[in-house]
Amino acid sequence: MCLSAATGQSWWPLPPPPSSSAPNASLCMPLPLRPQVLNAHVPERSYWSVVVASAAITQQLCTVVAAVAVPVHLRAGNISAQQLLVVCSLLLVLGYATCAVLGNHLLGGSLARGARQGVLLVGGVYLLSPLIKTLAATVSADSIVALTSVLLLAHLFLHDYSFVNSMTDCLTGTLALGAAILAAVLISSLMVSELHVFAQVLLSLELYLLSPYVRRYIHAASTTAHLAVTVALVGIAVGLLQPLSPGLAASLVAAVLAISFLFPWQLVSITKYKAKINGPWDEAVPVIPKELQVSMLPKEMR
Repeated sequence: MCLSAATGQSWWPLPPPPSSSAPNASLCMPLPLRPQVLNAHVPERSYWSVVVASAAITQQLCTVVAAVAVPVHLRAGNISAQQLLVVCSLLLVLGYATCAVLGNHLLGGSLARGARQGVLLVGGVYLLSPLIKTLAATVSADSIVALTSVLLLAHLFLHDYSFVNSMTDCLTGTLALGAAILAAVLISSLMVSELHVFAQVLLSLELYLLSPYVRRYIHAASTTAHLAVTVALVGIAVGLLQPLSPGLAASLVAAVLAISFLFPWQLVSITKYKAKINGPWDEAVPVIPKELQVSMLPKEMR
């Protein structure tokens, strides 16, 4: 061991690197003499706060289930294309109104531009419906179902759940959104008419593109309303699955209960086993004043 002449700090001698021109030279590194700290910055988790945060996962799961179950009912004739188009129109109007009232956010930047974009979206989907219907005409139904299942699982795995909880400012997860849209296009190729394709694709776009913004602003406005929307989505998803497969409906209920109550309990219970060691090797953490932190939050969270 050697001492630094300037500070008197202890140094450990290390063997020279193989390429060193001085075989007897030694390298020294400082000893970490300051005490180590265990779990200095580990946040304390509350069970019910984790349960509320997990509602975003439940909502997206039920959204995917609804986006898959509705085309099945549509193909079986349980729902007509005209009825689904009415539902899509109501959802579109309610979604734009919710974003404008609760989030003070006009989709498109202004009312006129938002209306123009909506017309272009609806018109584009309508004009592309004949092409979408024949897109996978040479592919077997089993292959379409298998590929759709893989894409939707990838969507659930890659989706940006932090957006609904207002932890991120913009909706990310481009791969997740692309997987969901591709799955919707594949499902629409199994529809019986071009009008059915138009209604199904329009519904999928609203569920995957518009609903995250609506659910984000509802959560920011009221936690109670956020939980009520979650319960409503679970009821809709179970109601759509029950006539098709009671087993799948029961599985969905079990998955929702596990995501909402069992997994948060496990997360909170294992936090006490977390061991995070802090020491002088850590990077410097800037101290941001509380006023600046508040100013950096989204407007609906201030």
